[in-house]
Amino acid sequence: MKASSAPRWAPPRRCESPSPYLGFLGTLLGAVALLLSTCSDACEDPPEFEAMELISELKPYYEVGEEVHYKCKKGYFYIPPLSLLTFCEKNHSWFPATDEACFRDSCSFPKDPENGRVVFVNGTYSWGFEVHYECHWGYYLIGEAILRCQLKEEGPVWSDKPAVCEKILCLPPPKIENGKHTFSEVEVFHYLEAVTYSCDPAPGPEEYSLVGEHTIHCANHHKWSHNAPECKVVRCPFPVVANGKQISGFGKVFSYKAKVTFECNMGFYLNGSDTVSCGGNSTWEPSLPLCPKGPKPTHPTKPPVSNYPGYPHPKEGIFDPDYDTWIIALLIIIAILTVAVVIVGLYKYLQRRKKGTYLIDESHREVIFTSL
Repeated sequence: MKASSAPRWAPPRRCESPSPYLGFLGTLLGAVALLLSTCSDACEDPPEFEAMELISELKPYYEVGEEVHYKCKKGYFYIPPLSLLTFCEKNHSWFPATDEACFRDSCSFPKDPENGRVVFVNGTYSWGFEVHYECHWGYYLIGEAILRCQLKEEGPVWSDKPAVCEKILCLPPPKIENGKHTFSEVEVFHYLEAVTYSCDPAPGPEEYSLVGEHTIHCANHHKWSHNAPECKVVRCPFPVVANGKQISGFGKVFSYKAKVTFECNMGFYLNGSDTVSCGGNSTWEPSLPLCPKGPKPTHPTKPPVSNYPGYPHPKEGIFDPDYDTWIIALLIIIAILTVAVVIVGLYKYLQRRKKGTYLIDESHREVIFTSL
């Protein structure tokens, strides 16, 4: 069979489709370019304020001359004539605007309590601020002393109920064993009213001592200025100080608040207080002093820096400020003189080099100029 010599046609080659990612990227770049070309003559987002907000939703861009309107936020109210709008200017910025037309809402006016007053800390009772309650002399506060105006769903409200001022009263002070106080028949005491305690006569030879405050007063509501005192027998032991002697407060019995003064014998020094008193627990306050042998030591003072280790002295290993001052001054003078001599010598050398020196040759009877 004879082979056919007709040319063979290859099937057409299929073009490969571009990557889908490249197509997406091109679309994105085109959109950005379109957006930039569209917004080149526009303003960006309008300004934000603390007291007012936009009435409409934000737009991607705003054209020149386009206005945006605001309203006061919750908790604020509008007072004319200031404007609540702004517009896009030709320089692609927003016309200056302010939220000063929106004022904070206030809580109800806090009235002064009877026998007290309200202090406006910041001069206002708008939300976000606080007021303080105070009572007059002789009265005490019931309730919170500080109230804050808070912004709630229903509007500005106070953080608590208003405080009130009531008169300071005290119940009768405590009764004490082996003693009594004045005005024992009174059932209610007013502010600063006082009572005085006293002790009963002791059944034995030793008397009772009143330990504590003799007089107390009503200082706050149901609170006295001090605890009630005690009536009891107080006896401190005879005061004896070894190598010392008593110089005042002599006695055979030392009761409450008895005072004694001591001094040490020759060759001994006093360590402690020279005067003690008999305390309510039958002990000496402060404790009795001691008299150690020898001279009284003085408190050591901080040594000067020159005594610190490693502070050298040319002779004794201790720095002497006066000695070193003279050495430093002498070194400075020597340095100044050395510099002066060098400067003078250099000046003369330069002058000689400038003028030169004329030498006479005796053999040829000529004048020869040489330059040094």
